Order: sequence, then C-alpha cells, then structure tokens
Amino acid sequence: MPYTTLEELTDRFGTPMLVSLTDRAEAATGLIDADVVASALADTDALIDGYLKARYVLPLSDAQPLVAAIARDIAIYKLHTYEPDAKITADYKQALASLKDIAAGTVQLLSLI
Repeated sequence: MPYTTLEELTDRFGTPMLVSLTDRAEAATGLIDADVVASALADTDALIDGYLKARYVLPLSDAQPLVAAIARDIAIYKLHTYEPDAKITADYKQALASLKDIAAGTVQLLSLI
C-alpha cells in the first residue's frame, strides 16, 4: 500500500497542478496521467522505506499521517521535471529532514521493530 495516493495528492495540490506535472503526451490530454503519478509514488515509497527499514517493520501496518504528509511532499517534488517553486523545494527538504529524524529515533512512529 503506498504511503499516499493520487486522490490525496489531488486533494492537497489540486487537479490543475497535477495535470501540468503529469500530462506529458505529445498531444496534451488535459488529464492527470495516473502512470506518471504511480511511478513517482513508487519512487517516493522506496525512498521512505530506505529511511524506515532499520527501525520499523515494513510495510507499516497502521496508517501513519506523518508518513503520508512526508510522502505527499516528496511525490509532488519528484513529479516536477524542472525546478519546482521555493515552497515545494522547502517542503521536500523538510520531508527529508523528518525522515532523518524518524530514522534516528528523534521522532517515533507507532509500530516499532
């Protein structure tokens, strides 16, 4: 189960942003490309798991709102093919810092190894 979903990304960032980031066809469709999003979500999950694997049993069995928020910030950053705006970049850097804190045990999730 991915840490976040297309629906959650759409709720957080809006359809227009996701269309602009994912509609990469030669003839634009004006739609969100679910395959592009799925690829970014898979990359995001792999990155998160890399940080969490030493401390937590994966996949996480409980919904973790903090991890979902981190996943949204990483995924939207990964969907950008060019330099994202300052807010997206700052949120991405904060997400990575949060993952480092979780990995170090400074911040704890519910299901420990």
